[in-house]
Amino acid sequence: MERILEEEYRMLSRLACDKIRGYIADNRLKAGDRLPTERALAEQLEVSRPVIREALGTLEALGLIVKRQGKGIFLKDPNFSVLFHEMMGVWQQDEDSADQVLQFRVLLEQAAVAPIIEQADDADYERLSALIAESDKEGVSHSDFIRLDYLFHSELLGLTRNALFIQLTDVVNKYFHWVEASSRSNRMLDGIQRTIRQHREIVRALQAKDREGASRLLKMHLTGEG
Repeated sequence: MERILEEEYRMLSRLACDKIRGYIADNRLKAGDRLPTERALAEQLEVSRPVIREALGTLEALGLIVKRQGKGIFLKDPNFSVLFHEMMGVWQQDEDSADQVLQFRVLLEQAAVAPIIEQADDADYERLSALIAESDKEGVSHSDFIRLDYLFHSELLGLTRNALFIQLTDVVNKYFHWVEASSRSNRMLDGIQRTIRQHREIVRALQAKDREGASRLLKMHLTGEG
């Protein structure tokens, strides 16, 4: 009986989330605008206050709203990285999904090739080259190399100029670099040099506007085929 009540409560909370989103859309509210109070929302949407409170908590956890003590409830700029992070958490629990997550990362980075070639300029490629040069300095520690490797991919994918795409790929890249940083075995010197060489080859292919070549190099780099 308690299980049924809990499931019904969650269903009501989801419905309340949908109603609040509908209210936001109908009133054309934007980031920075204030929502009505819990009591007002409960009355307008014909939902109990506890359910409204639960729904608002869900929306806040997703980064869609923020509650400011003594001031009210405000809309935030959409940031889907929280949602993507939750998705990654679910994938991590499934050992069989590891290969699919890697394939997903490859597909994402390959998809970035076309917009990067169309939009990147010399200054962008100089920033990438500077990161490569820093990672190739003598005495760079394993942890610093992992950080620079992450920054390279973050900077690279940032050249798509697509905020949603950047948020998604950043969560995926953080996951893979966290896995490597948590690994007890350091990347061998030949592996480090191979990564640096591949980074340089990827940048050269992009500068040459070689879509097929850049896509192929990214796949080899991410899957360890090269």
